[in-house]
Amino acid sequence: MPWLLTLVLLAGAWALDAVALPDGASEASFLTPATVGHAATARNLEVTVTDVRAAERITDPLGWSADGTWVVVELDAAARDSQYGATLGHAELTVGGRTFRATERGETFFRRLLVPGVPRSGAVAFELPPDARSGTASLRLGIPSDARYDGLVELTIDLDDVPVEESITLPATDWTRS
Repeated sequence: MPWLLTLVLLAGAWALDAVALPDGASEASFLTPATVGHAATARNLEVTVTDVRAAERITDPLGWSADGTWVVVELDAAARDSQYGATLGHAELTVGGRTFRATERGETFFRRLLVPGVPRSGAVAFELPPDARSGTASLRLGIPSDARYDGLVELTIDLDDVPVEESITLPATDWTRS
């Protein structure tokens, strides 16, 4: 009888371990899948990724420039309900297990104010190591800089399909004209 009880308890422990959520799952973000050209929403954010490009050099509208391995994501975004604290504060690109945050250098859309119902256009840029501009990447965009417990828009990008240009001039962050 003790052996049978031991086997039952071990089987129960194995089953519980198999169905348990991974560590950190209680803090995970709520992800909304997105596709290029289609609007996606997450809590107080509505965003449409309009283009994904890559370049060896980027220049902003004010003349700042930098050489490197760049991925540029052009987008339209607006707050949905409230402009209190509504900035594009979370912009991360994960490639091969490594996560890169949008650059804060130059004039980009990163950390710009969003207004409900009035979309803005612009771009966020990610500087990657030369070996990271291939494979599948995951772009995550959201309002708070700390995205635990919050909604994020997630776009899957095949970086091998993104053509590499010599130079890209980032669009000015401005109110959308459409």
